[in-house]
Amino acid sequence: MAIVLPKFPRRRASTGFATEAQPAVNVTLCREDGVYEAGGELTAKWRVRRIPVDEIQCVEVSVMWHTQGKGDEDLHVHHFHRLVDYQIQQLQLAQEQLLKTLLPASPLSYYGHLINVRWCIRLRLFLGNGREIMAQQPFHLIAPGSTAVATAAGLHST
Repeated sequence: MAIVLPKFPRRRASTGFATEAQPAVNVTLCREDGVYEAGGELTAKWRVRRIPVDEIQCVEVSVMWHTQGKGDEDLHVHHFHRLVDYQIQQLQLAQEQLLKTLLPASPLSYYGHLINVRWCIRLRLFLGNGREIMAQQPFHLIAPGSTAVATAAGLHST
């Protein structure tokens, strides 16, 4: 589970003590090991707490992969869902929201010496004051039927 607490200035209560009213944005995978088979279904939950709904202009939820390492870095969005202000007003963002998508056959997660292919779920909030809050939850995409191999190799979410 990814929980992101962005740095905002502390607000002082009338008693003079600092209170922590920082926003919390989190994404939780349905599988603890974070390993999913290509062509299978990914289910995750996300929620936003401690942010007034009227301050949120837009929420974007995406499932994506990106490369890291030598050469150009690639990024591809497999699934994208955008909620705008009137849709946000109708949701209870403090309650868990469901994300479901069928995963593609490729590219599979790969961790090599020169290049890595990494999958993640990204949740982005755009606030009225121009700030952006983002949380990412990585997961591993493996070939169908190789779940035991991935577990033995030590692949798990970090």
